[in-house]
Amino acid sequence: MSIKNSIHTIVFASIVLLTADSYAQTLEEVVVTAQIREQSLQDVPISVSAVDGEVIEDRSVDNLQSLSASVPNFYVAETQIDTTISIRGVRSGANKGFEQSVPLNFDGITYPRSQLARTPLVDLERIEVLRGPQPTLFGKNAIGGVVSVTSAKPTEEFEGKFSTSHESEHDESQSLLVLSGPLSDNLLGRLTVSTREMDGWITNERMKRLEPQRDETYIRGQLAWTSGDVDWNLKVESADFDSVGYAMEALAPQDGYSLVFAGPIGVETTENWVRSSGETFSQNTMDNFVLTSNYPMDNGGTLTTILGHVEYDSYEVLDVDYVGLEILDGTNQTEKYEQDSLEIRYTSPGGENIDYIVGAYYQTADVDVTDYVPLGSFLALAGPPVSLLVGTNWDRLYAQSSDLYSVFGQADIKLQDNWMLTLGARYSNEDKDGSRALTLDGTGTALAGSPLLNALWAGVLNVGPHNIASSRSESSFDPVVRLSYDLSDNSQMYVSYTEGSKAGGFDIRGNSIPGTPLVSSAGGWEFEEEKAENIEWGYKMKSDRAQFDFTYFSTEYDDLQTSVFDGVLGFKVGNASAAELDGFEMQGRYLLADGLEFYASLASLDYKFTDWKNSQCAYGEAPTNGIYCDRSGASVIFAPEETGNLGLDFETVLSNNMVFDANLNVDYSSEYYVTTNLDKNIEEGGYSKVGLILGLESSDGKWRLSLIGDNLTDERIKVVGGTIPLARTFVRLASGGALDGIAYDAIYDRPRNVTLKLDYKF
Repeated sequence: MSIKNSIHTIVFASIVLLTADSYAQTLEEVVVTAQIREQSLQDVPISVSAVDGEVIEDRSVDNLQSLSASVPNFYVAETQIDTTISIRGVRSGANKGFEQSVPLNFDGITYPRSQLARTPLVDLERIEVLRGPQPTLFGKNAIGGVVSVTSAKPTEEFEGKFSTSHESEHDESQSLLVLSGPLSDNLLGRLTVSTREMDGWITNERMKRLEPQRDETYIRGQLAWTSGDVDWNLKVESADFDSVGYAMEALAPQDGYSLVFAGPIGVETTENWVRSSGETFSQNTMDNFVLTSNYPMDNGGTLTTILGHVEYDSYEVLDVDYVGLEILDGTNQTEKYEQDSLEIRYTSPGGENIDYIVGAYYQTADVDVTDYVPLGSFLALAGPPVSLLVGTNWDRLYAQSSDLYSVFGQADIKLQDNWMLTLGARYSNEDKDGSRALTLDGTGTALAGSPLLNALWAGVLNVGPHNIASSRSESSFDPVVRLSYDLSDNSQMYVSYTEGSKAGGFDIRGNSIPGTPLVSSAGGWEFEEEKAENIEWGYKMKSDRAQFDFTYFSTEYDDLQTSVFDGVLGFKVGNASAAELDGFEMQGRYLLADGLEFYASLASLDYKFTDWKNSQCAYGEAPTNGIYCDRSGASVIFAPEETGNLGLDFETVLSNNMVFDANLNVDYSSEYYVTTNLDKNIEEGGYSKVGLILGLESSDGKWRLSLIGDNLTDERIKVVGGTIPLARTFVRLASGGALDGIAYDAIYDRPRNVTLKLDYKF
């Protein structure tokens, strides 16, 4: 499917939307809470996509990465050490010191750490993707947008549901149990339990197994009750989400790489769902506590408090050379995070000449990260002095504590002649304390106790021992101004101006101390806050049979926080000077006939760095600034120029009163970079991915049998990529400097899979 055909399809759909006649059936209204209040999606003057919980369940979507392909200008990638959420190309780099540019907000609690983006998605009411800076109502760091997740709530009538599914090609099994209903006269409860297991689709020849394997268990319990006039909801969650291996392959060898890594030490670089590496796994536990209260005031407004506690522990063993050779096998890292937060806000009754929300927020958090990297036996083949490092290791410890408070408010002011003025702002202040220590150990080797150990690590691997600590404090003021006009009862136009910011911090992944030759001006221990200015113009319309919205945006970013690979083994962080992006999103639904609905979306994105002099060069690229390349005028990773989605939903009642339904869904993306250095040897060339769901449901709705097909055209899609660590170093060492060469690694999206699913309600 070409983007030209996509545009023609959506333009045609838009014309039909504007000429829709009435049918016996009407489109179901989509309700969102993008502005805290419950509103129709078409009444919200924001670029937002909403996916209903039933759709998520019917499509067997269980994580954000699976969801993102069907939402315009939204991208989620699970990398080797991180999970990245990107909206309009705006994301956080691969450093745990960065706050998330697109935080996950789960039932009113912000999840600021990337590891929490892997939380399983089950038993949901809906997911909303809000594009563009959203600081006023969702917090300081929502500089790129927000993913807002709302779980299903306890019900006044008893309901139970059991689901089980199996996918045979990758041996994936999932189960879900939901029990909901009254426990007493004024107490409701809901219990959600889900499990998932999968063997994977890539053969790891060294470990003799399929990867990536998954083992997930998720439990959520909720209680809802009324005490006096106050409504309370208590949610307690616990999750274990573990994985073994990557969906990764080595590929695209360049120049001398195939000559050096040949014969008995050969590295398999054919894209054939086969890889070779040492042990790799990730073990994660998450616990979450949320207590929400809603107190109705005498004037009809509501006072809401949200008290939350989030913590998780992560332990990962990594083979970060990504090949079967024993180079960096046994690398491991841990992350422990604890967060306590309290939000208090007042929401006016609504429907008045001035509707407003005011509130205050406080958050305290602690994070501890460790990295342990040993050097393996393959180094011996390089000869001295490199071979002397065999058996030595580094150990890096990082600790951070932070306190954040903010006050915020937003008012919708009705003006004459269908005009509405929205004014809002958030003021935030945050204090951070951080420390990082790196030690080198040569115990059991010839370098034990020798000053030569430090010199070799510095000269060969760009790593130096250090101990550094500091504090920082910063404040921000992020306003929003929006003017909207109701063209009719069913359509509106709006224009808005928003400022956003993301906190500065400290480099968790650095391998050397600032002030030494190992750290250039391109990076250091501390980085500054990031800022954005965003302008949007939008149009929305709705009728009984049609919905359509369009948003044009233009955003300027200053002091973008970036992470630059040093070309050997580490990364440096800093602030790129600036970037500009503009584009549009449009989406619509049209009821073609009773039981037949067409939907489509299309997004365009033009992302350019306006001034970034110190980026890592791609292989074979001539440096423009010392060892760095000027990326001014270039794009960014995970930012295709066009993305689109279209589909058909069909439902009919059969002669035996059973209900048959079908959904055909096509996701499209143009080409995009998958490496931060924008290397064209490994970019994703674009794809069209087809999904099909066939369902049969009993007349009383008690059971449903589904056949769910995803990526039916079996597209091989690169999610993220990079250069194989130390590849270039080894080629040069092995050839005595006579050869140069490199190879790459890439993580791939899941190939074709077909799932059989049974849902039973009782």
